[in-house]
This record gives sequence, C-alpha cells and structure tokens, in this order.
Amino acid sequence: MERQQPEEQQLTPGVIQTLRGAARATGQKDQRINMRLSGGDLQAIRTRALQEGFPYQTLISSGLHKYVSGNLQEQPTIKSAF
Repeated sequence: MERQQPEEQQLTPGVIQTLRGAARATGQKDQRINMRLSGGDLQAIRTRALQEGFPYQTLISSGLHKYVSGNLQEQPTIKSAF
C-alpha cells in the first residue's frame, strides 16, 4: 500500500512571514532573573557550555526549560563496586 505524499505548500512571501513570526515568538526570552550559584557549580556550567559550544546562559536556560516542560532526562548512575 502506497503512502500518500502530503501536498507541498508554496513558500509565498506571506507564508514565509507567518513562519518567521512563529519562530520568533517560540523562542522569545522576555524575562530576566538573578540567581546565586556556588562558584563550583558556575564553573562546571561554564566548562560544560564551552564543551557544547554555546554560551553558559543558554545552557542554564535550556536546562530550566527542559525541567519545566517535563523533558529533562535523568542519566542513570552506575554505582562502583569499590
């Protein structure tokens, strides 16, 4: 049985403008917060962000977003036999 291909939508200037507006609104950050972290935690966050290749504020924001949206995945821990 063949799958039907969805109709292709023409990318008219109006459609492009609508898509751009939706993309802008989706990731818009319009609130500021101040928080205190331990020096060790902040250094670990900065190091991890550097390894990932983006600013540490983005790493913090992404982690908070994943937590509040229920998408934060815990890593299983391996207990040492020693």
